[in-house]
Amino acid sequence: MGLKEKLIDARVKQNLKRLLFSYNSIVILLVLFFFATFFVNRFTRNYETVIFEVSLYGFLAIGLGLVMITGNIDLSVGFQAASSAVIVVLVINATGSVPVGLLAGVATGAVTGAINGAIVAGIGISPLIATISMNFVYKGFVYYFTREGSIYPEGPLRDELRSALAGMRFFDMRALSLTVVILFAALLIFAFVLKKTNLGNNFYVCGDNPEAAKLAGINVRKTTFISYLLCGICCGLAGACLVSNQAAAAYMVGEGREIFAISACVIGGIRMAGGKGTMLNVIIGCIIMRIISTSMNLMLVPAAWTDFVSGALLVAVLVIDKVTTVKKV
Repeated sequence: MGLKEKLIDARVKQNLKRLLFSYNSIVILLVLFFFATFFVNRFTRNYETVIFEVSLYGFLAIGLGLVMITGNIDLSVGFQAASSAVIVVLVINATGSVPVGLLAGVATGAVTGAINGAIVAGIGISPLIATISMNFVYKGFVYYFTREGSIYPEGPLRDELRSALAGMRFFDMRALSLTVVILFAALLIFAFVLKKTNLGNNFYVCGDNPEAAKLAGINVRKTTFISYLLCGICCGLAGACLVSNQAAAAYMVGEGREIFAISACVIGGIRMAGGKGTMLNVIIGCIIMRIISTSMNLMLVPAAWTDFVSGALLVAVLVIDKVTTVKKV
C-alpha cells in the first residue's frame, strides 16, 4: 500500500471514529432497537407502550436537559413532579374541577423551579447541594399527604382525571395520547428556543464558559434562574401527566426519577459540564432508557440487572464524552 492510500485509509478511520463519537446516542439507539425487535419476544407489540412511557417521564429529562446545558444540575426533578401531582389531587378535591387541578399542578412546578433557581442563582449555593436539599423538602411534602401510598380524587372525579390527559387518545392509539402530543409540542418549543433565540444561545454560552458569558454582557444569574424555572414547569407537566395516567398521586412517582432523567440526558448527548446538547438528544436518551427497561422486563430479567445495564451504559457514555472532550481540547 502506497503513502497516498495509507493517508486516505487513516483519514477514513478518523472520520469514522469522529462520526461514532459525535452520534454515539443514535448508534446506541439503532443497535438496541434492532436487538429488541428481532431478539426480544413481543417487543414489537410494545412500541406504543415505549412511546407512551417516554411521554410520561420525558418532561423531566427535557427540563433537566435545559439546566444541564447551562452547566448546572437539578436532583429534585422527581419529587418536584410528585409534589405537582399531589397538588393536582388536592385542588381537584377542593374545587371539583379537573382542569383547575391540572393547571395548579403545572403552576406548582413553576414555583418549585423558581425556588431552586433563586437558591442557586440568587444566593449562589452549589446546584448539587441546593437541589439535593430541596429534594428532601419536596419529598417530605409528598410524604405528608401520601404516607408512602397514594391519594385519589373523590368519586367520579377520578375517572374524569384518568381521561383528561393520558386517557385521551387520537385514533384510539396509546402512542398518540394527549401526553405524547404535549411532549412533542414542548420538544419543538424548547428546540426552537435553544436554536433560534438569544436565550437559547445564552444557555450554551453560560454552560460552555460562564466567565466569557459575563464578559459578553450575558446575565449568567438570570439565565440560570430561567433554566431552573423552565425545568420546574416541565416537572409540573410531568406531574400532571403522571397523575392523569394513574388517576392518583403516588409517593413512588418521585422516587429515583432524577436518575432516569440524568441518564437520559447524558446517554442522549447532553454534556455534564454544560454547553452542549439538544432536545433531540434528550428524547433519544429517554427512548434508549425505555427500550432497555421494556426489553429486560419482557425477557423476565430481574430489576437489579436492569439497573446494572443502565448504569454500565451511562458510565460508558460518560467515558466516551470525557475522551472526546479531551481530544477536542
